[in-house]
Amino acid sequence: MLCPGCIPPVPQGFDSPDPTARLTAIADAGERGDRAAVHELIRQLESTDPGARLLSIRSLQRITGETFGYDYAAPWWERAESVARWQAWARDQGGASAFSGVSAAGE
Repeated sequence: MLCPGCIPPVPQGFDSPDPTARLTAIADAGERGDRAAVHELIRQLESTDPGARLLSIRSLQRITGETFGYDYAAPWWERAESVARWQAWARDQGGASAFSGVSAAGE
């Protein structure tokens, strides 16, 4: 029998293993207009979860007013072009280190 508190809480946020927690973090960032979350939202554009991709582009659009032609439902090779535009935009905004090791290649 399990006791209350014996099970560790599920981490919250963009890297949570719980899809609901990830989606909540993405949506919350957009609702708050959280510019500090832009790099993480761009990273989420490469997610294998179409829901995460959809919420991420909507949050980015809400925060920045841009989509750079990103279509969450497009094949990865088409999304990769838009992700590269997002990454270039972020570097131009002063966040070059945020994308080291992140590629716009396939999933």
